[in-house]
Amino acid sequence: MHFLKSFRIKTKIMILFLAIMLLSTFLPVSVTYYNNQKRLKQQIGELSAQTLHALDNSMSLMTEHVGQDANVLFWNQMVQDTLGDIEADALNPEIRAQVKDCLINMMLAGDYISSIILYDHFGNAYHCVREGVLIRTDLPVREAPWYEQVIQSNGEWVFETDGGGMVAYRGENRNILSMVKVIKSKEDYSDLGILMVNIDEKTIQRYFEIVGNHTDSNFYILSDDKLLFGPKDPDSYEKNRQLIQELEVEQPVFVRTGKHPTVYQKVYSSIEDWVIVGEIPMESFHIRYDNWQTALILAGNLVLLLICWVVITMMLSKPIQQMEEQINSVQGLLKDIPVEEGRTDEISRLKYAYNRMLQSIRELMEKTKAEEEVIRQNELDLILEQISPHFLYNTLDTISALALIGDNEKAFQTTQALGRFYRNSLSSGRQMVSVKEEMDMIKSYVTILNIRYENQILLEYEIEPEIEQEMILKLTLQPLVENAVCHGIRLKPGAGKLKIVCRRYGQDQMELSVWDNGVGMERQNMQEVLYGRQKRSGFGLQSVRQRMELFYGKTGLVSLESEAGHWTKVTVYAMRGIRDGNEK
Repeated sequence: MHFLKSFRIKTKIMILFLAIMLLSTFLPVSVTYYNNQKRLKQQIGELSAQTLHALDNSMSLMTEHVGQDANVLFWNQMVQDTLGDIEADALNPEIRAQVKDCLINMMLAGDYISSIILYDHFGNAYHCVREGVLIRTDLPVREAPWYEQVIQSNGEWVFETDGGGMVAYRGENRNILSMVKVIKSKEDYSDLGILMVNIDEKTIQRYFEIVGNHTDSNFYILSDDKLLFGPKDPDSYEKNRQLIQELEVEQPVFVRTGKHPTVYQKVYSSIEDWVIVGEIPMESFHIRYDNWQTALILAGNLVLLLICWVVITMMLSKPIQQMEEQINSVQGLLKDIPVEEGRTDEISRLKYAYNRMLQSIRELMEKTKAEEEVIRQNELDLILEQISPHFLYNTLDTISALALIGDNEKAFQTTQALGRFYRNSLSSGRQMVSVKEEMDMIKSYVTILNIRYENQILLEYEIEPEIEQEMILKLTLQPLVENAVCHGIRLKPGAGKLKIVCRRYGQDQMELSVWDNGVGMERQNMQEVLYGRQKRSGFGLQSVRQRMELFYGKTGLVSLESEAGHWTKVTVYAMRGIRDGNEK
């Protein structure tokens, strides 16, 4: 320390200050940096898992929609009859046109479907495709690599790439995700044929881009270590195969392959036997820790060791403190921070940046609100489109039968009732109809049923005059009446009774109930029917509940009561004062 004697006191203080600062901050800074990096990786791991789960939810919704559309096709009577008739001529142009129409309707229900192939019990193929899709017809379906697995799957979906080599794109190197399932007879549950639904990789890639929102990220979908979908670069999976296979679920792995590390994450999908793997650069998460703990340590040492710097410190900290107070005062209100006229220092630029960030947040909130409204409306329309057309087909069959036996009077009555029913159900494209219009539709519907079933259904109704012109969602009560007839009254010998009651409920609601004296149901089955956990019954009830919840934005609007062997009652609670989807 002898050499310090020749230095000026100012220099000594500076050297001493630097030495103490280095010694007192090295260890805390090191610990802080380590902890920040640890928290950073933990947070990135959580965000990557959230991204993958969001992607999984999107894929699950898409496959669920395919399954729902397929169920409509499965239960189509014409398809059932065609596949179940061993004498049916698969080359008959009329039969092929009818089946193809059904396939087209399913394909048009979702723009994600690129092609549909339906094989009968002889291996004959019915298909519809979008432009550019090639279907291999020279390979017998029983020789397909997935055939035995599909047959043994007991009616569950089997996923394949490019249909096991049976579908492709003309002149393009694009993958196709194929969903294959056995079609069962609704009479004896025997195998009737095989359905293959093919999904374009561009649709899946679109989900990745929307949900993932990460530049230069790669995502993989695997089933039993088999790659179903991956990046456009075919070599990407092979390069990382070993790493991907060794990943533990929900345990992120960070690999430095270039300037910035990349996080690899694996999650289980809600789709059975699927796993989703993400390969996401860390920089794409835009997360950064400012090491404020280190700054606090340094500031404390400076205050203790250099009192003379207080004035300078205050000059620097005061504007920041003022800005912090302003930010805290408008927290949650999204108000701009005022900027002093003519000031251009860093603090002013920070305020400008903060105000620009608030403007971006406002625009994003408005955009999100608009997008949510579009999604909500699309979901309402989709659920409405799911209503089965079997009623129309059966009614037309009834009219044809009446005409053949010469009962022109009943044929005329049925045709009139059918016309009234569809005029009311279509209602010029309106989403909302009055209670009276809905009731007129039900009367026409019951009239048709009584012609078909020889007056086996007695309809009673009580409607308070005050609510006749109140607006409700179109097809709110009619599906409940159809459900009561199909799953209640028709399963009980003799004539059945329906009673509809529409009345006020409280200040701003209506209580709309449908009661039948059918077979009823056990108490333990009611929740399963109401919330859609039973696949073979209660579709009308589930559809009404889903539409009500989507439109009104809350649950608990539909209730179910029943006594096994005696009766069932479904009650719907709708808002009063609605006009064309908007409150008065």
